[in-house]
Amino acid sequence: MTRKGIDVSHWQGTIDWNKVKKAGIEFAIIKAGGSDAGFYTDSKWEANYKGAKAAGIPIGAYYFVGKDCVTAAAGKADAERFLQILKGKQLEYPVYMDNEAQPASAKAGITEATIAFCKTMEAAGYFVGIYGSAVSGFKERMDDTKLTPYAHWVAQYASKCSYKGDYGIWQYSSKGSVDGISGNVDLDYAYVDYPSIIKNGGFNGYTKAASEDSTPAPAASSQRDKVVAQARAWLGKKESDGSHKEIIDVYNSHKPLARGYAVTYTDAWCATFVSAVAIKCDLTDIIPTECGCGQMIQLFQKLGEWIENDAYVPAPGDVIFYDWQDSGSGDNTGWPDHVGIVEAISGITITDIEGNKSNAVGRRTLQVNGKYIRGYGVPKYSTGSAAPATATPTTPAKTVDELAKEVLDGKWGNGTDRKERLTAAGYDYSAVQAKVNALVKKQDADPVYYTVKSGDTLSGIAARYGTSVSAIQKLNPTLIKNVNLILTGWKIRVK
Repeated sequence: MTRKGIDVSHWQGTIDWNKVKKAGIEFAIIKAGGSDAGFYTDSKWEANYKGAKAAGIPIGAYYFVGKDCVTAAAGKADAERFLQILKGKQLEYPVYMDNEAQPASAKAGITEATIAFCKTMEAAGYFVGIYGSAVSGFKERMDDTKLTPYAHWVAQYASKCSYKGDYGIWQYSSKGSVDGISGNVDLDYAYVDYPSIIKNGGFNGYTKAASEDSTPAPAASSQRDKVVAQARAWLGKKESDGSHKEIIDVYNSHKPLARGYAVTYTDAWCATFVSAVAIKCDLTDIIPTECGCGQMIQLFQKLGEWIENDAYVPAPGDVIFYDWQDSGSGDNTGWPDHVGIVEAISGITITDIEGNKSNAVGRRTLQVNGKYIRGYGVPKYSTGSAAPATATPTTPAKTVDELAKEVLDGKWGNGTDRKERLTAAGYDYSAVQAKVNALVKKQDADPVYYTVKSGDTLSGIAARYGTSVSAIQKLNPTLIKNVNLILTGWKIRVK
């Protein structure tokens, strides 16, 4: 699924995020700060974060590093500053290191700085990525062969992206026009379902594993948990580097082999992946081993563990089968083409983990009763592994004002998900959302002033209010002519 997005900073001024949402924008990458003009927080970071959250637009963030970020120490230091800006936030898209300012002559140093930056962000629990142009960035400025573990956001203003490696987002224009934004704005396409990966993986301020599910997770020792954990452990294994061979080897090591066939490294391996998970978890008595999807369904049927109903709401650890010839009408009974393991359920959204998804282990999201569902294998897991029960709505215990603040802090999710969670908790979604909109409008409208004191510097004032020297100067054009000259007693606008 391709999603339309934008990336913004203070250069876009005050944004009407509700209009942006109505214009069809499905995600936004927001500038948080940088080190290219001293160390700073982007003057519109807070307003853009809260405004996008309030409008229900999933977001990521980027940090623009300066020309001196060409050593591992500098990369680590920039990451630590980025972490301070992100503290307390929740983001559904990756957090990116923006490499544009460093000289291409420092390619080895830039690569070292990038790796150190990414490792620091990952150690703090963030899903990190790298931004660069297809040619001058990933080809000339960085040694991209050393950066494949990290998400790539590629910039190339053309009708087609020529970058040959794996990338999740393509920035295809710098001259877009979107309702709610004055002037030009960068336009992007996302090809990876980052919100599902980040939320389910517990990255970027989210709680790990089905964090958006209002129901309790199975006990940590449950068989379901073991199956899901093993599937997650193999995420990213792929044919291109041969790492998928580990999965094939696990399958072939188990005897007897289904139908006596040893799977080769070039065979389709989605059913083999599910079987290998069962082998690793020692659960082959309830998850049959097979290398063919149709034959695996037959084995589930013999075990009395098969559900034909497409509208069934699965639980983590269930096995989902697909038929790409499904018309979407009624319960499909055709021959299956693919299979995966259900990882999480959020409302009616299913996330699963599949082997051989574009020749790698990856995630897919779809809706309950969606097109292409063939049916489900439902292993008879032991006590303690039962599917989570339906949650009972809680009695409202917070005021609308308290809830609106929590929404702005990112604690209730975005869009339809937010509405479902607030309603399930017994709250009036419309009243909460109305308060959120009012607070955002007030924050954007209310200017903030500061009276200059003896010993103040403009850079010090900017740091105190999370803005930049240039942003303050733009707000006070008739007063501040020289950024190095401010006088005690001046009342200046800082936001």
